[in-house]
Amino acid sequence: MTLPENYILERKKVKHARIRVSENLSVRVLVPENFDNSDIQNLLKKKENWIEKNLNKFKGKTEKIKLHDNQILLFGNKYTYFYRTEFHNKVVVNQEHKTIQSKANLLDKDELLKWYKRFAKRHIRKRLEEKAKVHKFKYNKVFIRDQRTKWGNCSADKNLSFNWRLIKTPHFVIDYLIFHELVHTRTMNHTNRFWTELRTLYPEYLQAIKWLDKYGNSL
Repeated sequence: MTLPENYILERKKVKHARIRVSENLSVRVLVPENFDNSDIQNLLKKKENWIEKNLNKFKGKTEKIKLHDNQILLFGNKYTYFYRTEFHNKVVVNQEHKTIQSKANLLDKDELLKWYKRFAKRHIRKRLEEKAKVHKFKYNKVFIRDQRTKWGNCSADKNLSFNWRLIKTPHFVIDYLIFHELVHTRTMNHTNRFWTELRTLYPEYLQAIKWLDKYGNSL
């Protein structure tokens, strides 16, 4: 059975099927292990209008951060790009003055995308290592992916994945996603225990969720 790209199907030892629509426009379908494809299709057909209503609700909340032609979105801020031949392959980011200088033409979409992914890989991995060390979390591999419907993920093997687009979000949003996935290494599901630990470690999590609700779908 083929589901839309933004649908996530999970079979678990639960009594009843559940569907959750998230602010990133993903649709999580949790069903009992004995559900077959026809059961799932019937469930989705029954909930079709409800799913569409909630997707539209989140789509309506999204705003776009407007940039000028010479600006690049980084850490939730507008950075002014300057072409500098003397920097060769180096990209210099000045967070104080909100400037990016490079010989590479980062106003070209393809060049910018390649740089975004490289920069996200370095920054997110470094930040993850710092937070995990301080709070004594253990994880395995780390991946920076091009995901359309998820900001992060923690597998059963404690492999962590993060969306490269996080590099466009403020530091407090990046930290929220890092803590979110680290807590999943101890508690896989979004239970009360999960949210209690996340709230203890990162009280600003609600602020981060609100930012993603407002701007996330436009990134």
